[in-house]
Amino acid sequence: MTRQHVKLGLVYSGIGRHSSAWRLPEAVADGYTDPRVVAEDVRIAERGKLDFYFVGNSLTSSAHRGNFAYTGKNVQASHDHLFAIEGFTLMAYAAALSEKVGLVVTFNTTYNDPFHTARITATLDHLSNGRLGLNIVTGSDLSAAFNFGRERHLDNEDRYDRVEEFTEVLWDLWDSWEDGWLVADKETGIYHDVSKARPINHTGKHFSVRGPLNFPRPPQGHIPFMHPGYSERSLEYAAKYAEMRFIQWRHADWNRAYYADVKSRVVRHGRPAEDHLLIAGITPYVAENARAAHAKFREVQDLNTNVFIPQVLSDQFGIDLSGHTGTDRVLAAIDRSLTPEKAWIIDNAIASFDDEDITLEDLTHYLGNNPMSQPAIVGDAADLADFIESNFREQAFDGLAICQPYWPGPAASFVDLVVPELQRRGVFRSEYTTSTLREHLGLPSAPNRLAERTAATETGGAA
Repeated sequence: MTRQHVKLGLVYSGIGRHSSAWRLPEAVADGYTDPRVVAEDVRIAERGKLDFYFVGNSLTSSAHRGNFAYTGKNVQASHDHLFAIEGFTLMAYAAALSEKVGLVVTFNTTYNDPFHTARITATLDHLSNGRLGLNIVTGSDLSAAFNFGRERHLDNEDRYDRVEEFTEVLWDLWDSWEDGWLVADKETGIYHDVSKARPINHTGKHFSVRGPLNFPRPPQGHIPFMHPGYSERSLEYAAKYAEMRFIQWRHADWNRAYYADVKSRVVRHGRPAEDHLLIAGITPYVAENARAAHAKFREVQDLNTNVFIPQVLSDQFGIDLSGHTGTDRVLAAIDRSLTPEKAWIIDNAIASFDDEDITLEDLTHYLGNNPMSQPAIVGDAADLADFIESNFREQAFDGLAICQPYWPGPAASFVDLVVPELQRRGVFRSEYTTSTLREHLGLPSAPNRLAERTAATETGGAA
């Protein structure tokens, strides 16, 4: 695989990435339940020739999330996981409305079963003609355990022991039917070749599965995996099993070092480095000119309901901000040399506002949307294209997941303004020349491991 083109995906919006942007006059507030959001999203992604359309998923629940302002106790103003649309249902709908764009669904292995998962995913890969991808997660929130009759959430080591075994079983179930199974001989009445199916006979610590799967092998063979996470086990799992890794965007130096570390892990697992793509999440604010883009960013930030509390920001940056007020200037109040590990957050906030004179209240609003994950990148088409091209070419990432601060508007602006500029520079495709998600990503075909093992056993026995 060559790195000629950056990989681009669009993230399902719901009511948007930003906690308060739904308050804009032009934004919708009922996007969680409006099918037009999904329909328009996936059509925008396909119009832009993007590699994939992505949906998160969550099994956690709390009716109180989303309405918190800063009160001294509740310090997170966010709608994260307030509602979470069911991803496979969404992607089945999106598959019917699109022809080329990949469809990546977030999926929690801790609270699911490999056989059921194999059926769902093989079916949807066929219905989409080979465009499905899976974002494999293991979860971390105790409320998910409560929703599944458990009193505790598995610890990190147990979760990753389970997900590794889950992955091996899932692959074997997908491989339990070989290509060429369909005979459909109308003269003899033979419909399928029974020799193309085999049980997997898996018995392990977490699962016992006989197989075979009761549905044909997915068109992609093995549906591509994406995986996020920060632990050592997460890094090693992704390096061994995943084709994509969802990563933070901090700044160029940090991301280049992270990129090199992750790729070295992939190689240690005996895989080509280019078969594991690093996808950073960003939230672009793009307009016809940079001034308008920064003005929209400022408008959105000012809709936040959270307020500056000295102790909260002190804890965030590890410095004493007692005695300061929200109107104090950040650069006067915070000596960035005293918080070197967090200075990049301040730098990114200043760049997003395009204003070195931002206040502690501005910084509080900025932090209220977790800029450590999918941070804002603000500017005109050339600014965004410069950011993407330079960091792609300098191996800070292989691609981007484009988050929408609100809906409608930002996704269309990215596709209509930034994508043509990337195409003009030769950094992104002008037309689809491939059909499946694996092909879009430049990944090799996936051999049938179960068939290979069976053939090797038979050859060894014959010898």
